[in-house]
Amino acid sequence: MAGYEVRQGKHLSFRAPEQKNFTYMKLLGSYYTEENVRTRLEKNRYKTKAPKHLSQEARLYINISTYVTTGNWEGFERWAKLNNLKEAARTFNYLSENNLLNYEDFQQHISDMENSVKAAEQRIEEISAELGTQRLIQKHCDSYRLCRKVIEDCKSAKNPKAYRIKHQTEYQLHDSLKKELQDLGVTKIPSSKKTGNGLKTLNLNRLLLSGRNKNC
Repeated sequence: MAGYEVRQGKHLSFRAPEQKNFTYMKLLGSYYTEENVRTRLEKNRYKTKAPKHLSQEARLYINISTYVTTGNWEGFERWAKLNNLKEAARTFNYLSENNLLNYEDFQQHISDMENSVKAAEQRIEEISAELGTQRLIQKHCDSYRLCRKVIEDCKSAKNPKAYRIKHQTEYQLHDSLKKELQDLGVTKIPSSKKTGNGLKTLNLNRLLLSGRNKNC
């Protein structure tokens, strides 16, 4: 033990730095008898340390399991009380920082949070619907450009009439797509890059709103 003086007599004892008298382990309770301490030290010698990246839930499970498997119920009770105090302190700090110690203010805060969540959910639905529309516009625009290219190539065809007959399907689809895009509010065909960036922005906004709702 770093800085501690250990003495082995009839009973194991130790003395902390600047402590005048030795403290007998047996006086600290059954959990600290020499036999129990040596047993725990032997177990800890082969114990694998928990990775630092473990989640809070996993660490909680390990802490509880350690106390239970070693039979340290007194230690478990102390840990549980301390943990509850920490949670209570965090809750109190949150309430205090947000001026919610008054019950009516707290109720209003809960109501505001619920309204915020509902508003976010509604906005997510709106963005999802808009995404569906924008994907349809993107698909129509891509098809329209292909048909437009076929129509423009007619100018260089040796026999324009035969060319139009051969590509009659593209001509009909061009007119149909143009009408559908106008119905969707598109009067000028946007570039592929512009429609792609618009979809990325909508997806990002939906993800941000979803993440914010989960943290509420």
